[in-house]
Amino acid sequence: MAQEKIYPKRFNFKLVQEKWTKYWAKNKIYAFDKSRKDEVFTIDTPPPFVSGVLHIGQYLNYAWIDFVARYRRMKGENVYFPQGWDCHGLPVELAVTKNYGISKDNRENFIEKCREWVENNIQNMTKQLDEIGYSTDWDYTYRTMNDDYKRKVQLSLLDFYEKSLLYRDKFPTHFCVNCETSVAKAEVGYQEGSGKLWYLKLPIVGRENEFITIATTRPEYMEACVAVIVHPNDERYYDISAAEIEIPFTNRTVRVYMDTTVDMNFGTGVVYVCTYGDEMDIRWKLEYDLDEIQIFTEDGHMNENSKYQGLTIMEAREQIVKDLDRMGLIEKIEDYEHSIIIHSERSSCRKPIEYLPVNQWFINVKDFTDEIIESGELMKWYPEKQKQRLIDWAKGLDWNWAISRQRFFGTPIPFWFCNECGEIIPPNREDLPLDPREVSSPLKECPKCKSNNIIGEKDICDCWIDSSISPLEISRWTEDDNFFKRTYINAKVHRSQGYEIIRTWLFYSLFRCKILTGKAPFYEAMINGMVAGPDGRHMSKSLGNYISPEEVMPEFGADSIRYWTAMGSLGDDYPFEFTWINLQNKQPVSNEIILREIEKLPEDKFNKKYRRRFEQLIGASRFLTKIWNAYRFLYLNLNKIKLNNIDINLKELSTIDCFFFSEFNENLNLITSYFDGYNWHGATMILRTFFWSEICDNYIEAIKHKFYAEDQRTREISLKNALNLFYKLLTISSVIMPFIAEEIYSILYKQFKDLDSIHLENWPMSYEDIAEGLAEHGKLGIEIIKFLRTLKSKLQIPLNQSVGRIILISETNQLKNIEILKEDIKNTIRIKDLEIIGKQLEKSIKEKPDLKENLEEQNIIVYFFKE
Repeated sequence: MAQEKIYPKRFNFKLVQEKWTKYWAKNKIYAFDKSRKDEVFTIDTPPPFVSGVLHIGQYLNYAWIDFVARYRRMKGENVYFPQGWDCHGLPVELAVTKNYGISKDNRENFIEKCREWVENNIQNMTKQLDEIGYSTDWDYTYRTMNDDYKRKVQLSLLDFYEKSLLYRDKFPTHFCVNCETSVAKAEVGYQEGSGKLWYLKLPIVGRENEFITIATTRPEYMEACVAVIVHPNDERYYDISAAEIEIPFTNRTVRVYMDTTVDMNFGTGVVYVCTYGDEMDIRWKLEYDLDEIQIFTEDGHMNENSKYQGLTIMEAREQIVKDLDRMGLIEKIEDYEHSIIIHSERSSCRKPIEYLPVNQWFINVKDFTDEIIESGELMKWYPEKQKQRLIDWAKGLDWNWAISRQRFFGTPIPFWFCNECGEIIPPNREDLPLDPREVSSPLKECPKCKSNNIIGEKDICDCWIDSSISPLEISRWTEDDNFFKRTYINAKVHRSQGYEIIRTWLFYSLFRCKILTGKAPFYEAMINGMVAGPDGRHMSKSLGNYISPEEVMPEFGADSIRYWTAMGSLGDDYPFEFTWINLQNKQPVSNEIILREIEKLPEDKFNKKYRRRFEQLIGASRFLTKIWNAYRFLYLNLNKIKLNNIDINLKELSTIDCFFFSEFNENLNLITSYFDGYNWHGATMILRTFFWSEICDNYIEAIKHKFYAEDQRTREISLKNALNLFYKLLTISSVIMPFIAEEIYSILYKQFKDLDSIHLENWPMSYEDIAEGLAEHGKLGIEIIKFLRTLKSKLQIPLNQSVGRIILISETNQLKNIEILKEDIKNTIRIKDLEIIGKQLEKSIKEKPDLKENLEEQNIIVYFFKE
């Protein structure tokens, strides 16, 4: 019974996780040793947005980062592994408004509640990271909302201003009227949608009852039309070159221009230019010096420049179409599938983007795309193919970075400007951080026009302005020069992230850090894909393919989830597979039925009727059980065979040992190669197959009879050899499955090792000087044993049941090798009488065997007698 308490039959991951999480923290197992003088391996982790809950895709992201940290530590590198939190953003403001009911008009109280909400969420998300065995050094934690971080952000903006890279301008920018803020181009994307294509007739001035027809998906822009454009080679419109066109609902006319960029095959081949319907409108406006007419407000209504003032954009569209129809100006309407530009960075928004000319702060990035690509080329990419995303984005960039946001909770843009001439007034460095809404300008009058009408900027920074200096924050840029040089300038800086933010976080980090420090920030980047549902689509509650970590952690535990993440492939999307099961008949149910049932049934009744079955996690859990049982078997034998150490003498290895130790060397080299390239999938597959199919199914079966040998020395050597090999396998497993590895280490191995944790162990070394001849003999023995076990199964004889007699018949030159293996074969298969003879004696066998088979690979004939 005492044995059961020390090494229970079942792996209780709940107790184990809680115990070791506390132990690792208390004993600072993962602390960064800044006293070491060797090169630092810095891990720049993605600071997660503080939503309050990590989703299953983030589990994969952070598990992979943890694999990097654990592996690099075991390889002897001085790993610096901090963690940050991305605190700012519109979702925080929306959550505070909803949960606390506080108006943004009370700005000070509102921001304080934002901070409170963020801190509560950080506590929960920290707990989640601890639960999955995340080995960060929590002493090096940052929050983008803290003053020390804001200071660095504002200093970086001041540097950009002094380098003439930051400016304020009124320019049409991507604007989300739903979120009421400008957004950067990297925050928008395209979504396919169904709509209408309206063919609208516009009167030609001076030609009675003559019209030119345009086709548009946005009739609500009619009042902002400033030009009509046709292709100069379009023969249909030669007669309207330089004509004037009357714009309905206005007292204006516009001119017809010729431009070769017009698509003659779209609609009628006639385009009306509105300020601003899309990016082409912006280009044409600038090229032809057209007027600018703004008809939308920042909250998505029609403004004073429209006769439909006060209506929402969609309400105005409906009324304008009615009015045009009444005027006889609609030629036809077609159904139309097209791409709609949306605010794609926020999954809770995904509303159409408008182009509004508003005063914004910009950073010149267009002139530095070649340098960004050069910085990207200097890095190692895992996988290499993801580098192309950065290159394509940089080469296609045609907008400067709009960095200002019309929100409240964020890093203030630390500048003032003259309200008369627009001159920018910068802060003093020593005054940062500051909020120009609350602090007076260092100058009382404009140095350019002498006006005293100085305004403090009320906009805040884009969140990517914050997070793009994460490498500088963790290296204490401008704070501690020595630490900065050790962890940034002279370090290998590793970046782990998803491919979906290459064009934002990685792109902007490469750009900003190089400008600010003169050095490209990253040594390498590891890129993961997105976690998808079983149908291959990205997870979404509305699609019925979503799963939260809270639904799987209590049932399977952290190591199973980490094992599942390790099976994902670098840079590729990875499905989190599950099957819906009807609890009444235990049969699988289609996703279509589940979606209908979700709509129809109350949640409690639905949960009583259906349940998810997670095949991937079930498979991972089985592997953990295999690991647990294998080491428990060694533990039970260790209680019977007392050892003072598990150091081995390679000269004392048996032929069977030599074969498996040699096989271990080959597998270790493969796993190491895969880990070096962050190919967790490849390494984990090799580890699982080797451990389960070779070590457990063959090695242990072939040597365990020695644990019960009469000779004490035989028992000790055989167990010591097995424990030594299994220890190396445990250290490898600890990268992916840290909790079970630590628990087994504490029970089985700590008595032999001078380490407080297996996670302080070095990466295992190969066994040197394995006798290759003996390894080949061992291979022969294992092939014979596997073949004989197959024959026992064929004859329906339990593997633990003895057989009467087996005769092995071979060529004369191989008899000696088989004879060496005789005791191992006999005791493993449980053979009462094992004979080994040459082929010339086969005819002397008079008895008829129960089974006669050939082991063709080794040219061995087997006579099998049950009795």
